[in-house]
Amino acid sequence: MGRTVLPFTQTLHQEESTWKEFRRALRKEDRELFDALFTDARYHTTACACSGRPVPFEAVLMSILVESRRAVRDLSLRLAALEAGAGTTPRGVTVPGTAEGDAPPGDTEPSPGGPVLPSCRPGR
Repeated sequence: MGRTVLPFTQTLHQEESTWKEFRRALRKEDRELFDALFTDARYHTTACACSGRPVPFEAVLMSILVESRRAVRDLSLRLAALEAGAGTTPRGVTVPGTAEGDAPPGDTEPSPGGPVLPSCRPGR
Protein backbone atom coordinates (compact mmCIF):
# COMPACT_ATOMS: atom_id res chain seq x y z
CA MET A 1 0.00 0.00 0.00
CA GLY A 2 1.06 3.57 -0.58
CA ARG A 3 1.85 5.90 2.23
CA THR A 4 -0.80 8.17 3.64
CA VAL A 5 -0.26 11.90 3.26
CA LEU A 6 -1.79 14.17 5.87
CA PRO A 7 -4.11 16.92 4.70
CA PHE A 8 -2.14 20.14 4.53
CA THR A 9 -4.21 21.77 7.27
CA GLN A 10 -2.93 19.10 9.67
CA THR A 11 0.61 19.50 8.36
CA LEU A 12 0.34 23.25 8.91
CA HIS A 13 -0.96 22.70 12.45
CA GLN A 14 1.96 20.35 13.17
CA GLU A 15 4.44 22.86 11.74
CA GLU A 16 2.97 25.63 13.87
CA SER A 17 3.20 23.47 16.99
CA THR A 18 6.94 22.92 16.40
CA TRP A 19 7.35 26.68 16.86
CA LYS A 20 5.52 26.83 20.21
CA GLU A 21 8.69 27.39 22.29
CA PHE A 22 9.77 30.18 19.98
CA ARG A 23 6.30 31.72 20.20
CA ARG A 24 6.29 31.47 23.98
CA ALA A 25 9.56 33.43 24.16
CA LEU A 26 8.13 36.33 22.14
CA ARG A 27 6.61 39.44 23.70
CA LYS A 28 2.81 39.52 23.67
CA GLU A 29 2.55 41.96 20.76
CA ASP A 30 5.03 39.86 18.77
CA ARG A 31 3.06 36.68 19.55
CA GLU A 32 0.05 38.31 17.91
CA LEU A 33 2.11 39.05 14.80
CA PHE A 34 3.51 35.52 14.82
CA ASP A 35 0.00 34.06 15.02
CA ALA A 36 -1.05 36.30 12.13
CA LEU A 37 1.71 34.78 9.98
CA PHE A 38 0.25 31.30 10.35
CA THR A 39 -3.24 32.72 9.80
CA ASP A 40 -1.94 34.13 6.50
CA ALA A 41 -0.60 30.70 5.58
CA ARG A 42 -4.03 29.13 6.20
CA TYR A 43 -5.47 31.27 3.38
CA HIS A 44 -3.37 29.28 0.92
CA THR A 45 -3.69 25.68 2.13
CA THR A 46 -4.89 24.49 -1.28
CA ALA A 47 -1.87 26.01 -3.04
CA CYS A 48 0.42 24.60 -0.35
CA ALA A 49 -1.07 21.13 -0.78
CA CYS A 50 -0.66 21.32 -4.56
CA SER A 51 2.91 22.57 -4.35
CA GLY A 52 4.29 19.12 -3.59
CA ARG A 53 7.26 20.60 -1.74
CA PRO A 54 9.29 18.00 0.18
CA VAL A 55 9.65 20.53 3.02
CA PRO A 56 6.14 21.81 3.81
CA PHE A 57 7.48 24.90 5.56
CA GLU A 58 8.68 26.22 2.19
CA ALA A 59 5.07 26.40 1.02
CA VAL A 60 4.07 28.00 4.33
CA LEU A 61 6.72 30.69 3.86
CA MET A 62 5.60 31.39 0.30
CA SER A 63 2.01 31.78 1.54
CA ILE A 64 3.16 34.24 4.18
CA LEU A 65 5.16 36.16 1.57
CA VAL A 66 2.18 36.33 -0.79
CA GLU A 67 -0.01 37.79 1.95
CA SER A 68 2.74 40.23 2.99
CA ARG A 69 3.15 41.36 -0.61
CA ARG A 70 -0.61 41.79 -0.88
CA ALA A 71 -0.57 44.04 2.22
CA VAL A 72 2.29 46.12 0.80
CA ARG A 73 0.49 46.49 -2.53
CA ASP A 74 -2.78 47.49 -0.86
CA LEU A 75 -1.04 50.06 1.34
CA SER A 76 0.87 51.44 -1.66
CA LEU A 77 -2.37 51.84 -3.60
CA ARG A 78 -4.05 53.54 -0.64
CA LEU A 79 -1.07 55.88 -0.24
CA ALA A 80 -1.12 56.72 -3.94
CA ALA A 81 -4.85 57.41 -3.80
CA LEU A 82 -4.46 59.64 -0.74
CA GLU A 83 -1.60 61.54 -2.34
CA ALA A 84 -3.50 61.92 -5.60
CA GLY A 85 -6.47 63.31 -3.69
CA ALA A 86 -4.22 65.74 -1.83
CA GLY A 87 -2.45 66.80 -5.02
CA THR A 88 0.92 65.61 -3.76
CA THR A 89 3.40 63.06 -5.03
CA PRO A 90 5.12 60.32 -3.05
CA ARG A 91 8.07 61.52 -1.01
CA GLY A 92 11.25 61.38 -3.09
CA VAL A 93 9.49 61.46 -6.48
CA THR A 94 9.97 64.52 -8.63
CA VAL A 95 7.39 65.49 -11.19
CA PRO A 96 8.65 66.15 -14.73
CA GLY A 97 8.88 69.85 -15.46
CA THR A 98 9.34 70.93 -11.85
CA ALA A 99 12.25 72.95 -10.51
CA GLU A 100 13.96 69.78 -9.25
CA GLY A 101 14.13 68.42 -12.79
CA ASP A 102 12.66 65.48 -14.56
CA ALA A 103 11.99 62.24 -12.75
CA PRO A 104 13.60 59.10 -14.15
CA PRO A 105 11.20 57.20 -16.42
CA GLY A 106 8.70 55.08 -14.55
CA ASP A 107 9.15 56.66 -11.12
CA THR A 108 5.64 58.07 -11.05
CA GLU A 109 3.90 55.22 -12.89
CA PRO A 110 2.52 52.22 -11.00
CA SER A 111 4.01 48.81 -11.62
CA PRO A 112 1.85 45.71 -12.20
CA GLY A 113 2.05 44.96 -8.45
CA GLY A 114 1.12 48.51 -7.46
CA PRO A 115 2.97 51.79 -7.25
CA VAL A 116 6.68 51.50 -6.62
CA LEU A 117 8.24 54.28 -4.64
CA PRO A 118 11.81 55.15 -5.61
CA SER A 119 13.14 54.11 -2.20
CA CYS A 120 11.78 50.58 -2.81
CA ARG A 121 13.71 50.03 -6.01
CA PRO A 122 16.90 47.96 -5.93
CA GLY A 123 20.10 49.96 -6.22
CA ARG A 124 18.72 53.20 -4.79
